[in-house]
Formats: sequence, C-alpha cells, structure tokens
Amino acid sequence: MDETLTTGAIDRYSLEVSQKPQASPEEFQATFDITAVPSNPGCYLMRDSKGAVIYVGKAKSLRARIRSYINESDNRYTVRFLMGRVAHLDFLVTTNEKEALLLENSLIKHHKPRYNFRLKDDKTYVSVRVNVERDFPRVTVTRKRCKDGSRYFGPYSSAAAVRDTLRQLQRIFPLRTCSDSVLGNRTRPCLYHQMKQCAAPCVGYIDRADYREIVEQVLLILGGRSQELEKRLLDRIARCAENLEFEKAAALRDRLYAVRMTMERQRTVAVQGAEDRDVFGLHTEGRYSEIQVLYFRGGKMAGGRSFSFNLREMPLDELFASFLLQYYADSPTIPSEVLAPIEMEDAETLSEILSEQRGSKVVVLSPKRGEKRALVDLANRNARSSFEEKRLGERANRDLLEQIKTHLHLERTPSRIECFDISTQQGDKPVGSMAVFENGAPAKDRYRRFAIKQVEGQDDFAMMREVLLRRYRRAIEEHDLPDLVLIDGGKGQLNVAVTALRDLGIEDLDVASIAKARSQDGGRSPERFFIPGRANPVIPRQDSPMVHLLARVRDEAHRFAVTYHRKRRKKAALSTQLTQIPGIGEKRARLLLNRLGSLSRIREAPVEVIAALPGFSEKAARTIKKHLAAQENTE
Repeated sequence: MDETLTTGAIDRYSLEVSQKPQASPEEFQATFDITAVPSNPGCYLMRDSKGAVIYVGKAKSLRARIRSYINESDNRYTVRFLMGRVAHLDFLVTTNEKEALLLENSLIKHHKPRYNFRLKDDKTYVSVRVNVERDFPRVTVTRKRCKDGSRYFGPYSSAAAVRDTLRQLQRIFPLRTCSDSVLGNRTRPCLYHQMKQCAAPCVGYIDRADYREIVEQVLLILGGRSQELEKRLLDRIARCAENLEFEKAAALRDRLYAVRMTMERQRTVAVQGAEDRDVFGLHTEGRYSEIQVLYFRGGKMAGGRSFSFNLREMPLDELFASFLLQYYADSPTIPSEVLAPIEMEDAETLSEILSEQRGSKVVVLSPKRGEKRALVDLANRNARSSFEEKRLGERANRDLLEQIKTHLHLERTPSRIECFDISTQQGDKPVGSMAVFENGAPAKDRYRRFAIKQVEGQDDFAMMREVLLRRYRRAIEEHDLPDLVLIDGGKGQLNVAVTALRDLGIEDLDVASIAKARSQDGGRSPERFFIPGRANPVIPRQDSPMVHLLARVRDEAHRFAVTYHRKRRKKAALSTQLTQIPGIGEKRARLLLNRLGSLSRIREAPVEVIAALPGFSEKAARTIKKHLAAQENTE
C-alpha cells in the first residue's frame, strides 16, 4: 500500500471519529451492534471514554475478530483487560490483508496507542557504517542508521568491542580515518600514513580504483565473508607474482596472514550455507517477554540484540508481526531469510512486504525441525538469558529504590523520578530542565527543557517556580505525575517546589532537594538531601549506591540544562551577528538560522538558496553574503 493511501486513511479516520460521541465502557458493551461491522479485512481502533486511541489491531475478518471480543469467546486476560477500557470502537476496511498490516503499522505510529507494542530507537546499540558512495570511503561507528546509500553492519551491543575490531582492521586495511573536510584540505599525509595505516588518498598516493579494492575487502570481512576475501587475496597475490610485482605480492601476503589471524581470534557460530539471515528468539514469563535477534552473515553469527516489553495488554499472536514490521520499517539492511520462533498467519504477507522493501525475495518462516530450528532454539536460549539478566538488574534496582524510600522517608517507592535544574548567566537566556529516571535508568524520551518566559533578571527561585508550574499543570491534565520530584538545590529551592505544587492542589507527592557536594577545608562537603518538614538535611553514607544514583539524576538534569542554555546563548550570538547586517532584523535572522542552521552554512549557501527564502530577495541575499564574507576575513 502506498503512503498516500495510508495517510488518507488516517486523515479520514480522524475526521470521522471527531464527529462521534463517546460512551462509557459499560454503555459501549450494552449498545454496540456487531452487525454494523463488515467481514472484510481491515483495522480496528479502540478508544477510551476520553476519546484517546488505546489500541490498534488488524484482522482478516473484522466482524469475526470483534465478535470474539464483544461476546467474550476470547477469554485471554489481555483481551479482557482491553475490553474493560474500551468506550468506542472504529474500524477501517482495506482491500486485502497486506494493506491491513501496513495500515496497522501506520496507525500505531500516528496515534501511539498506550497498549500497542511500539519499537523505540535503542541508542545502546552501535553499527558500523561504510559510506560507499564517496570516492574514498571510510569506516565509522554510528548509533543511527539512515537511508543514505551507505553500507551498515550490526547492530552490536558492545561499542568498545566494535571500536577494538576497527582498530585491528585499520592495521590491516589502510583506509582513511579523517573527515571529509580534512580530506579535501590536507596538503601532506598525516601520521597514520607514516604508520602505514592510511594509504593517503588526500594527497593522491593511491588512486580510486586501488582504494576501492581495499574498501571491497573490508566490506567482505565486515559481512562475515572471510573465506571469499581469502580467495580474492590469494588470486591477487598470484597475479602480482606473475607480473613480477613482488613488493605488492608481499604486502598482500602479509594482509592475508593478518586477516587469518584476526578471524581465528573471533569466536563465531558457523552454519551451513552462506545466506544472510536474521534469527529471532522469544522468551515469555508471566506478562513479560523478551525478543532476541541473532544476525547471521555469510553463514556466521555477526551479532545480536534484544528487546523487552510487557505482554499484559497485547495478544502474543498479534505482537510478533507488528514487531517485525516496525523492526524492518526503516532498516537499510534486510536479509534474504527471517526465522521466527512462532507461527504467524501474516508470514506470507510479511514476506511480500519485506521483499518489496529489499528489492529481492525475502522468506519469513517458522522452522519446526532441522538446522534452522536449532538456530531458532539458540535465539530462544539467548532471549531467556537476556530476560534473566535484565530481571536480576531490575530486582537490584528495586532494592535500591526501596533504600531511597527508607532513607528519605518517602511515602512511595520512587520508580519514576523527575529532577529539575535551572541554568542561566546573570539572567541571560535562562532555561530550566527536567531529567527523568524510571526504575533507576534514564528515560531520555521523557526529558523536557523549558525556556523561561515570565521571569526578568536573576531570580532562580522564581524561575524554578515557573518551570514546576508549567510542568505539573500539564501533568495533572495528563494524569502523569511521578513518584518523586527532585530539585537541584538546597532548602530554599525545596520550599519553592513545595509551594508551587501546593498551589496546583498537589499535596501528596514526594518532594526532595539535593545540595551538591562542594570543596571545603579538609575535603568536600557531603551530598545533602532536604525533605519537607525536617529542619536538618539527611546525610547518607556518601559511598552508598543510593547517593550515587540520586547524584547521577541531579547531574543529568544539570547537564541537560547547561547544554540547552549554551545552545540558546549561541543562537542569540549568531542572531546578533546577522542583525548587524543592513536590512536584517531579528525575524529574518531567526528564519536564516532555522532554515540553514549556522553561520557557516549561510556563508556556503548559494545566493539563489537564500533569495528563495520567504521575505528575501536576490539583493538581500547578496548583501548577506558580502557582509558575512567581510566578517570572516576580520575574524
């Protein structure tokens, strides 16, 4: 299904539901007419009494699926849980199951339903990127994959191990490590060339063809095709010997030996066949589950990663297909074979979708026996191991959070902590920040930053009050209060927080402040915690895990605030430089920076690009270019 159809369906749905009244779950159960639901394939959308979409599903027959929900013939806990919260049900008909699966994925992304599985971008895994479209590509480590024409390998769980591997490859394959800007401006080779770890394309010591050959060798080894690489190197050595190019032959021989030694040190799981395949494993325990994916490239295991999620609200038979579609949605790398741990009625449809995305055939299957089943069993064991490891870590975190509750005399366990800080410099461009930790780990998607709007001058207390009022007015509306509000500061900041929350009618929320340790005669003052109603601060043992965790939360809020403050000040300084140009006011300066990003990009932008911006002419563009060039010459 093309994007326009998906978008149109979403827009149509949004328009329809905006005109429909809402009901309570009890009223919905009593009045819903199953005969109004068609038997066609499509998607259904469950809404709560406030009108929010809480779950999106798809079905071959909408009527059959929804009848099983309404008549309670499906007695799974997950279904009962959902139906106890549904006050309105909508559906969208599609022409086939493929469209239904694609539409479901689009609706989940659009509405972000609370009870659907949503695959989040996991920044803990790294990939290896080779920008093959460049004349002289380089190998880099990245945490973000883009459809930019580059080749990606991984992801890998250990960034340190990946970087160590690349250092080994650098000793074998003399590829550049410098940036594109350095490559284009260097006039003599760098130290890496002297160490024989770079072929120095920057000064023309190697042509594109020879450099590309080295790149192809690196791609083979990264792709797990070391045997093919060895064969190529042997053939090249033989050709060099025939042509009496003994120095080249000796260098290639040394490279071959180094490759063999490197591969011997790698511990890999090898299987028959050279297909690229992803093998998925699944482990469930109670309402929780773990998915593990193992990457096999060229017949050897090249890495893996795991995903955790809560199964309480979502049927397992619907989850896995949704997971796979989200997992491969934006992936630049799709293998020719995908092995799944469970049977999926959407397997053929998924194969078709992934094949279209890859540009060649992709098979999705759930093997029952043989070597492929053994690989799935291996992935299942890895999923169980990952699950147990994470549960052990969670239990340790729960114990730590219980210690915090006890030592700080809190009413509840601080599973979610929101910490606030203010950053300013003599009242200039003041900002506030909120860092969030959930179960002892940063929840960076919940971080928030605030530009102070109502306070003039240097008044940290008033700034903190503004930030807290803005945050918790919204939190009340969204029923999204934390377990603990932590303030970076002393008793004064704590009193501001207590007063602000009380003014909002929030009086049962745990609040504390943490006063940063400072240097003093004979050493450092301890980390001190202030609690409402206690005259003296709580001073725990300074080397305790609870102090380390809360100090880390405070430091995260401080880092986030300082980063935002610096960004605002830098942008203001750049804007000032632009407003010094005749005819450029603050509005035009902001537009330039928003559209082009920085002064350097404005300098590099052609006159035509600047002139095409709203409110700009060719004359204005030339004036800007002239003044920026003059500024650069005087810097």
